[in-house]
Formats: sequence, C-alpha cells, structure tokens
Amino acid sequence: MLQIMVYNAPMQNEDLLPRFFSASHAPIEFYFKKCSRDFVVQEEPLYAFSQSGEHLIAHVRKKDKTTWEMLSLLSQVLGCKMSAFGYAGLKDKNALTFQYISMPKAHEKALSQHAPTLYEQGVKILNTTAHTHKIRLGHLKGNHFNMRLKKLTPLNAQKIAEVLEILQEKGFLNYFGAQRFGRKGDNFKQAHTGKKKLDKFLLSSQQSFCFNQWLSSRARLNAFVNNFNPLEICQEYPQINLEQAKALKAQPQDFKLLEGDVLCHYPFGKYFCHTAQDLDTNLDRFRAKSLVPTGLLPGFKVLEAKDLAREFEEPFKQEIDSYGDRRFALVYPGEVDFLYLSQEAQGQLKFFLPKGAYATIFLEEIAHQELFSKDV
Repeated sequence: MLQIMVYNAPMQNEDLLPRFFSASHAPIEFYFKKCSRDFVVQEEPLYAFSQSGEHLIAHVRKKDKTTWEMLSLLSQVLGCKMSAFGYAGLKDKNALTFQYISMPKAHEKALSQHAPTLYEQGVKILNTTAHTHKIRLGHLKGNHFNMRLKKLTPLNAQKIAEVLEILQEKGFLNYFGAQRFGRKGDNFKQAHTGKKKLDKFLLSSQQSFCFNQWLSSRARLNAFVNNFNPLEICQEYPQINLEQAKALKAQPQDFKLLEGDVLCHYPFGKYFCHTAQDLDTNLDRFRAKSLVPTGLLPGFKVLEAKDLAREFEEPFKQEIDSYGDRRFALVYPGEVDFLYLSQEAQGQLKFFLPKGAYATIFLEEIAHQELFSKDV
C-alpha cells in the first residue's frame, strides 16, 4: 500500500498533488547532512574510453563545488571557453564527488602544470586518458553513492535494513529531488531571463515539475486500485470502465500498467507502447525488472502515451519550448550495502542508482519522510 505526504512546494494550490512513498513503514529517524564528509558520489561512465583520440578525459575529484563551479575554475586556469568541456552529468555541491570531464587535448600540458593550483581550490585531477569524442550529457550508466547516517539507534538501523530489502525488490518512485527546483522550490514558475544557460535550467525545472505531478497522479491511482473495489474505482475515475478496473485490480504489482503506457527496457533500451494483448508478457518482464513504465517530460519530438494512459498523461502536458523526453517511473537501487556502527551510532549506506535518479529521493524513501524540502 502506498502512503502519502503533502508535497512541500511554495504554491498554495488545491490542484497540487501530494508526494507518495513506495513503502508503507512508519517514518525512521536519523540525521543526515549533505556535506563532503558524509556524502560521496562516484560516476560510472556509459562506456570504456578508447585511450586514444583528440579529446583529453580527466577523472576529477571535487569538493564543495557544483560541476559548473568546477568547470568555471578550469576555464579560468586553462584559459579556454566553458563550451570546450564535456561532462555526463551535474554532481552535488555539498559532497565529495568523482566524475569524468573531457576537453581538447591541447590543454593537457596546462592541466598538468596547474594541477597544484586546482588542488588548492578543491579540485584534484586523479588521472587522464584520451577518447575519440567529447563526453555528452547523459553518457553515464549511473552513480555510486556512499552516505553516512548519524544519530541512529539499533532499532532504527534494523528498520532501515528491512526497508532496504523491500525497496530493492519493488523499486521506488523516481521523483525529481528538491534541488531540481532551486532554493525556494519554485524555479518551474519563473519566466525566461534571456540568459541561455539559466533559461534551459528553468525549462528543465518545468518539465520536472510536470513529471512529479504526473507520478503522484499515477501513484494515487495505484493506491486507489489496491484499496478499493472495481465499482468504486470507476466512480472515482470515470475514464476507467468496469472491465478495465477489474483488469487493473488483477495486476499483482503496486504500480499498475495502463493500456498505452510507454514502457522502456530497464536499465537501458528502447521505448514502446504497452497494449492489452501484451499484458501477461509485459507484467512478467516488469516483475523481472527488465522493463518499467515511463512518464513524460513535456516538449517537442517525444513519444507520448496512448489510449487510457494518455488520459492520465494529458493533464500534465505543457507547451514547453524544449526537446521532450521520458523518464522511468520506478528505479531499482543496486549494489546496496548497509553497515551499522553501534559504538558511533552511525550507519554506512552504499548503493548504485541509474542516471537521472536521485540519492536524496532514495534516502527519503528509506526515512519515509521529506528530508530535503529545498536546495540548501
């Protein structure tokens, strides 16, 4: 059964849908602060680098800096434009993070010469290699996370271990984290500024907000189907007929597949639309974690849902002047390891998430409460 908690956003709007959690346990108390001592992120590339080519690949460690702040520092030190750099994803500021960046090979000598200066300012060049092309946004498998949870009692540590088993099996709702919406949580409402980089981020925030609201809409449907009979489902959702309600009720998993849902092979693969004829096959693959449903990031040139799924997607579409995309509705944490240190009253939590998934959302799922109401 899915539990709800009010979505912590500045808009006082009756139409805002609440935040849902994927498991039904009571909140678990512990202390966690995003900082370089307690939060480590290591990027895993999508592919092995060729070790030859015109692009220098640097494996860097940064501390207490955003990716943009690190690139700005490199730009100043190396005397090159920001656009010369390639990166696969943005990493947290309040953390110790490891990622790969690319740049023209002409900067190799300068990078080596200025390594001490960069180190003094929180950026360490761990090693370098070469590749045939620039690193592009999204060119990563995912990220490895290491978190230290403090003020943790033995009982709560035991509860965390139990919840981790559940979340590994059933996955968790792939919300965008609070940091996506800025310090005040309202980036998605802001008008365009005329600054290309900032406007791109604001458009992305709008897409993220639409996705989060769609995800809450589907999570509410899931909870309703799990807890009410087919006739009550039809009364609450007039777009669903009695036959469809019975079919949804018969699906054993928490997240129900709708006719016309856009599914994706997990963790990588192509998108395709779900049909009633393929229900048994797709349910088997869903339970085997080899495919998941996806939600819309509205924009142009994007595959949209059909049939019944389209009716649930339509309310969250917006005219956004950006390329659209789709995003996993669920993700599955991997390589999960949890160690409780009783003398220190601390827990060491390690796990892997595919690209785009937020470690903070996973941590909130474990805690069953919002821990990061804004980006601080």
